[in-house]
Amino acid sequence: MKQAVLGTGLVLAPMAWFASLEGNFALAPLACSAHGKSILVLISATALGLAVASGLLAWTQRTLYRRLAVSGATVSALFSIVIVAQAIPNLMLGGCE
Repeated sequence: MKQAVLGTGLVLAPMAWFASLEGNFALAPLACSAHGKSILVLISATALGLAVASGLLAWTQRTLYRRLAVSGATVSALFSIVIVAQAIPNLMLGGCE
């Protein structure tokens, strides 16, 4: 069970980033035509929440699997930064820019 929790902590952040990237690309025409970018911001916020939860989940396993837990928390932190960086254009630009 603890290996499954650690594995989830390691792979959830990259999966959240990928889902956010694909969701933003798939829904960009919708945001442009409807002049509403709130769905794009919601996707990015959800992915960020999953990435942070992934890091916390990995960090809880640090007593038994220290190196993997620290690696999972680091990967989650880095992917959280990437998700925030990809959300900045959604917040700053209009839907069709």
